[in-house]
Amino acid sequence: MHAMNTGSSMIRLLLLGMLAWGALTIGEPGPVRAGASPWHNDHGLRVRKTVRARLGVAGTDMSDLVGGRSLGNLWGSLRTGSSFSVSTVRDLYLYVYWTNLSGEHLMTLLIYGPDGQLYQRRVVPIATDGQSSSTRQVPGIEGVVDVQPTRPYGKYDVSTLQLPIAGTWITRHRLLGTWRVDLLLDDASSPLVSGTFSLRE
Repeated sequence: MHAMNTGSSMIRLLLLGMLAWGALTIGEPGPVRAGASPWHNDHGLRVRKTVRARLGVAGTDMSDLVGGRSLGNLWGSLRTGSSFSVSTVRDLYLYVYWTNLSGEHLMTLLIYGPDGQLYQRRVVPIATDGQSSSTRQVPGIEGVVDVQPTRPYGKYDVSTLQLPIAGTWITRHRLLGTWRVDLLLDDASSPLVSGTFSLRE
């Protein structure tokens, strides 16, 4: 993702959050299977808070790049929806809205095409509240990977993932129809939440 200074990125994220909220068709969030729910003290009792997540999606059109538009205008032109045209969309941005997430974790997004086959597996180290190193090793990836800090949006911490569309296998082979996204956290073997979006002509 493009580098942005902290102040402007926060403003853009808030705008994007308002646009992207709930755009995916989502299932009910479920509990994290392992190591992701922080303890907190509730009236003297140790209670495990369940990490939950919701998904959203937005896209940029290819026409937004014409005329040397500024980065701010480009991000401000993100469009949300559950369906996007491969003839016009350049990139999709997947948003994860976390509740009760704290510290450093591994976020895995499994993106399945309309045929049900895995299109991409994206593993992203994330961290809240600046509680992270700048890089870390990720199983299955050679070298070190940048840790993505979450950004606050109301009561949520938000993570973002860019999914290129234009000029990829998707447009070359017209992979049209309903796509599914499964979100896993840390070493969980089942999705914390799943969602769908559609690609059309």
